[in-house]
Amino acid sequence: MLAYRSNTCLTSILFLLLLQPAMQGQQADPMKTFDRLEGRWQRLNKSTPEFEEWTRKTATLLEGRMYKVTGKDTLVSEEIRLRQTSHKILYQAKAFNQPEQDRIDFELTRHSPNSVVFENPTHDYPKRIVYEFIGRDSLHAWIDGGPADSSSRIDFYFRKQL
Repeated sequence: MLAYRSNTCLTSILFLLLLQPAMQGQQADPMKTFDRLEGRWQRLNKSTPEFEEWTRKTATLLEGRMYKVTGKDTLVSEEIRLRQTSHKILYQAKAFNQPEQDRIDFELTRHSPNSVVFENPTHDYPKRIVYEFIGRDSLHAWIDGGPADSSSRIDFYFRKQL
């Protein structure tokens, strides 16, 4: 009986060791990738301080806003949501003070632990929004006209504020 248990235990350990590389090859949960967005990010190389700020509201929702600070005034330009539905993850953007129905949806098309790509091929511009993490406190984001029009790309570089 003891030999049977040892064999079973050894077989289980070998199975787990063989399965481990396959499990490590799976892509990370994209909602976990967004955890890195939480907080305040300052746009670099701007004379007027500009920020993108993200807060996790629920396990399936992050809310963000883009704004600039001029003197004592904070001017919000855009409100953003990252929302997971039952079938997809959406980046939802709208200009500040616009009605909710004016929100534009971009669907998550690719992700890795360090980057996410959202696309909406029917929108005029942008058609693609990309976030790429560079280290712990640096973020490179860009928008463009999609794979067929990457020449219209606009880059945004951010540093996380502590």
